[in-house]
Amino acid sequence: MTHLRERPETAPDAILEAMANEIGAGARLRVVAIDGPVASGKTVIGKAVAERLDWPMLDTGIMYRALTWAAIERGLFPDGGAPDPAALVGLAREVKLTVGTPSDGSPETASIAVDGADATPHLRSKAVEDAVSVVASVPGVRERMVEQQQAMAREREMVMVGRDIGTVVAQEALVKIYLDASDAVRARRRAEQMRASGRRVTDDEVLNDLRRRDAIDQGRATAPLRRAGGAVDVDTSGDDLETAIERVLAIVRRALCDSPASDGRSA
Repeated sequence: MTHLRERPETAPDAILEAMANEIGAGARLRVVAIDGPVASGKTVIGKAVAERLDWPMLDTGIMYRALTWAAIERGLFPDGGAPDPAALVGLAREVKLTVGTPSDGSPETASIAVDGADATPHLRSKAVEDAVSVVASVPGVRERMVEQQQAMAREREMVMVGRDIGTVVAQEALVKIYLDASDAVRARRRAEQMRASGRRVTDDEVLNDLRRRDAIDQGRATAPLRRAGGAVDVDTSGDDLETAIERVLAIVRRALCDSPASDGRSA
């Protein structure tokens, strides 16, 4: 992944808007944009869609998680306290994030290294889980991450998963999908995932943390989590995994068939 170029100091919201407009000025991107809150099924559904399309997938959340891990390792969260936003922005500007293929048996959709150090095993740690929404809410951090994500979106077709793909990263995506589910369903899914990884949690702990993260994601000043204009809403509360995957695939197939650049291939 290329290093980020320096930008003049400008209001973060204005920068993100300009970046979104810049990438949106050209032809429609061959990108499937999947947004949604924590534990809405974005990653597992996005991975399945990418595999059936034979497209690469980027879960943009791993970039924020890797940066969060690096911030913790470098002592930017003193005694568990709030980090200095300027220090986080400085870290985002300085480090090189490298996204690669996951190792055999890895639960992640990709591997990611920070300045050559493998962050992948630490992405789902409690320390990272607790801090990632704070790091991702810093405007200057999002600016640097978005710039890298947009460069990747320009390169080739891709399934991109996150919280601001359709609203900021790829406004001209071929299709935008907003995944959601009830709080209770999302909390159950997250609890099952955490227990499967060996963490001991109660349902109430998971539900409270989910709502805390929702509030941060939806309330941040820059690129808050919200439904993108033109996005198709998919509520998976009552779906099993395969049903949810097929619902999303049907939406993507229609978009591919309707696209002027379509080569006629579908999953």
